[in-house]
Amino acid sequence: MLRILLVDDEKYTIEGLVSMLDWERFEGELSGTASSGEEALKLLESVRPDVIISDIKMGGMNGIELARQVHERQEQIQMILLTAHGEFEYARQAIRYGVIDYILKPITRDKLEQLNCLLEQKNQQLRLRQKSYQAAWDDSLKERLLNALKSGDRDTLDEFFQSRLYGELMNGDDCDPVGIQLLNYLYLYLSDINLNQEAISYSRNQTMEAFLEITDRKEKMDYIITRYYDLLSGVSQQKASHTDAISAYALRYIDEHYADPEFNLSALSYAMHVSLSHLSTVFKQTTGVNLSAYVTDLRLEQARKLLSDMHYSISEVSSLSGYSDAKYFAKLFKKKTGSTPSEYRNLILQGGIHGN
Repeated sequence: MLRILLVDDEKYTIEGLVSMLDWERFEGELSGTASSGEEALKLLESVRPDVIISDIKMGGMNGIELARQVHERQEQIQMILLTAHGEFEYARQAIRYGVIDYILKPITRDKLEQLNCLLEQKNQQLRLRQKSYQAAWDDSLKERLLNALKSGDRDTLDEFFQSRLYGELMNGDDCDPVGIQLLNYLYLYLSDINLNQEAISYSRNQTMEAFLEITDRKEKMDYIITRYYDLLSGVSQQKASHTDAISAYALRYIDEHYADPEFNLSALSYAMHVSLSHLSTVFKQTTGVNLSAYVTDLRLEQARKLLSDMHYSISEVSSLSGYSDAKYFAKLFKKKTGSTPSEYRNLILQGGIHGN
């Protein structure tokens, strides 16, 4: 069922939507109603909507501010804003906050049809994500990954990690539990090869905690990929004669592109025409560090240099260091350095550290 939360300070608008929407068509369920943005935020945890339909102009918190706060708390929730003609340009600012469309008021029969179509499309997308989510717990996927690990079949791992299914799994609403399940398959394999169980348990806890601390989805995806290929690197004794050349090219390419927020491990392997698994294994063998850790260290070093230049805002430093999400950047920076970017900059100003 597609759970819908309706938000409007005019009860007649809510009553009209409840009575006129074709709920059966998009398999919808009214999860709740609210007469203000503040009330809607209080309902989020209890009603867990998939979509919020909200008026943009309300007393107190308006629809755009509601969209911003919903996006910060539960970014998977999408919103549709009801807006008057004069508010349309203003409403377009909210596209960054998960607003998928706008319906101009008054709500006519044609606009109701437009709204029904939007919700029907959203329901189809939700069903596809749920199907992908179920695949993470499917025995066939588990056996496929375990067999690939046991046989050192990098092609199978490459196929999975570059597949549409992996992207859907990790970009869905249940990114964390899906990721944990995929990491659990790794430790199931380690248990099967009779390694020290106490060491496995400790490593599992460390791995899961590190994964859950990551907030950026691309970083989460890269982390899982790295863990799989690090394992293959550890159990495989094979070394290709061209490993040094591959690593040298990778280092050069990373140095040229790491500051681009769109750069990730898949883009690197694609640019090099080398499988992601082979690249990850070779890089670890020749440098002693994994790919994601190397890129993170490089980006944070760049951030430290930029923070010494007071012309850049913290948000600009984040973007120029390869992080589109400034909040994630600040959290990662503090974890790695012990200071937030602002605190680090203040230390530079006070002469406590040198920025370059």
